[in-house]
Amino acid sequence: MSIKYFRDPIHGYIEVSPHILKIIDSPYFQRLRRIKQLSFTHLVYHGAEHTRFGHSLGVYHLARKLSNSILKDEQEEIKEEFCLAALLHDIGHHPFSHSFESVLKKNLEDSGIDFDHANYTKELIKNTAIGDYIHGCGLSKDHIVQMIEGSFTEIPHLSYLNSLISSELDLDRLDYLLRDSYYCGIPYGNIDLDRLLISLKPVEGEIIVSERGKPSTEMYVLARFYMYTQVYLHHTTRAFDLMLQRVLSRDVLKELDYPKPEKDDIERLVDFDDLWLYGRIKEISKSTDSKGQIAEKIIKRDPIRCVIEKIAFVDAHSRATDPEFSIVKSISSSIDVIAKEAGVGEEEIFVDEPWKDLPLENRYRPYTLSEAQDEIKPIKVESKGKIMDIAEDTSSIAYYVAKYMAQIIRIYTPLECRDKLATAIRDRYEELHHLIWTKDS
Repeated sequence: MSIKYFRDPIHGYIEVSPHILKIIDSPYFQRLRRIKQLSFTHLVYHGAEHTRFGHSLGVYHLARKLSNSILKDEQEEIKEEFCLAALLHDIGHHPFSHSFESVLKKNLEDSGIDFDHANYTKELIKNTAIGDYIHGCGLSKDHIVQMIEGSFTEIPHLSYLNSLISSELDLDRLDYLLRDSYYCGIPYGNIDLDRLLISLKPVEGEIIVSERGKPSTEMYVLARFYMYTQVYLHHTTRAFDLMLQRVLSRDVLKELDYPKPEKDDIERLVDFDDLWLYGRIKEISKSTDSKGQIAEKIIKRDPIRCVIEKIAFVDAHSRATDPEFSIVKSISSSIDVIAKEAGVGEEEIFVDEPWKDLPLENRYRPYTLSEAQDEIKPIKVESKGKIMDIAEDTSSIAYYVAKYMAQIIRIYTPLECRDKLATAIRDRYEELHHLIWTKDS
């Protein structure tokens, strides 16, 4: 079998060897063609129809490019395992990607099951035909899983491979920033990819960015910040996320019989994709109850409307925020009172605090201030002869970006309730008048 080439809009031709193609052609990987990378974002940016399939190929391509440079003196098996970790890092992703994952975690939080897509990825690699094939090629599926999980330490001087698969600066983010920006038709995610790649170098088991690569790293940090504020946390996209959470309640999720990340159940995941979930939403939309009405709005692209929005840039050092944010937060905790004053049902009000159920990646946080320091792998750069976290380098733009954490609170309601809810909030909180969205917003 000859070499296969995939024509990719981001990276050009992606070269794939016959044994890699065997994995790509498996039903588990082909399933990724039926899972959109950005779930509901195509309802805002209509070009965002791209899938986890193309993204996974892109990350694989970047891994191959790096392996030809920083791994050129290592064993071929390690190179292949690293590239496979890049290819398979998202193979366990849920339908509607992070949107459905958040629903599972929020509405089934007491189930004892960890619905993180990484757990599904691990089980697919270890307990399906993919793992059997990898083993048959003389490669270690355990190594691949460890690189994805960030626990590969068997070869100490190569432990930096963990960071290249998952860290604050990894191949996953390098691909999706460019890919998402391209398909959304916006410039915010543009980064100097080639300069970044040639600036990466391993030092004592860690990946360091050379001093000449610092400007491109700053560009990357800014790209992440703007992609989160302008795309990933767009108010309409988040509206559909909230609607999905309301439709797929705990009882509904149990009826769906979604696969568990377990050895004896993982193979069923192949049949669960965006088409399956849209089908379930359509079924629910036939009901006349409140869930059915919301499901119908999803199908018809009739989102709930934002009534009030407050974006606050919280000081990462003092944790201080502006008084308006605290007031809006108090509204979110008094929905029962506001609903009564507005004459609308509580079930018709939706509160969004995205940092509570999404990864806090809308900014680069300094390692020393992270809430989960053991899990954060900072971006380390050479600066003035020293190696440091770029967020602690006072000569870097990233230092100033990292000082503040963007947090958002939005309150939504269906269009027919919007004026009543807006009036009730305005009457009670006159000082927030400028934050209340008008009918034409």
